[in-house]
Amino acid sequence: MDILIDTIKDTILIIPILFVMYLCLEYFEHRQTNQRVEYYLTHYGPLLGAVLGIIPQCGFGVLASLLFIEGKMTLGSLISVFIATSDEAIPILLTNPEMYTSLIGIIFIKFIFAIIVGYAVDFLFKNQSFEHFHTHIEHTHEHSIIFEALFRTFKIYAFIFAVNFVLSLAIETIGSTTLSYLLLDRSMVQPIVAAIFGFIPNCAASVILTQLYISQALSFASLVAGLITNAGLGLLVLLQNKIDMRIFIRICMILLLSALLLTLPIQWFYLH
Repeated sequence: MDILIDTIKDTILIIPILFVMYLCLEYFEHRQTNQRVEYYLTHYGPLLGAVLGIIPQCGFGVLASLLFIEGKMTLGSLISVFIATSDEAIPILLTNPEMYTSLIGIIFIKFIFAIIVGYAVDFLFKNQSFEHFHTHIEHTHEHSIIFEALFRTFKIYAFIFAVNFVLSLAIETIGSTTLSYLLLDRSMVQPIVAAIFGFIPNCAASVILTQLYISQALSFASLVAGLITNAGLGLLVLLQNKIDMRIFIRICMILLLSALLLTLPIQWFYLH
């Protein structure tokens, strides 16, 4: 019962974000007046994505994924949101005054790094249009835009809720002590393991990583590595919408390599 309640708490705030997002998409699809929006997302996407990402709400990862799927956001912009996102880590660190220095460091490092990586990705793939990544989804618009938005909102929310419940149950069963052991304390390998662990598309992943850092079982570099790959529910939305697996793997590899490129040198200095 506790896991069910926690899952509801973790996901319920996503509903209004999803609804507003789908309502806007339905409006643009009906009116065909989204050229200006696409211009800003194309030219300033990584910067805007990093700004959205630092807001402690996993719904923005979902928002970015939906924009990407609809062809309204570049790959670099999506990556910048995912990298900047820290999910539940920020609220947890805010409740610990002795962690404020770490909190500021995490936000600043991830924000700057998200912008750099986002623009780098868009530069590397600048000759490939939205359509190269875009999964085309046809909508018949047989009903009002409000009905369509509600239908699409609860369809994606049902999937997110179900997967989150299963993952939360699995993490609760394994236990934090076992996870701490698996994350290999005080090792050069720890950031790698933390980055892989961060791919779990569940709010509990960022909670566990942060709690292990507070208890000094996880280094600062490892926490950052795990939070870079922890895109919240964003990756889950991409899978639910059946995005091309080659694109999905590319996104995951960019996140993983970015996390290791940044954090392995920090971990080396930490150990020496």
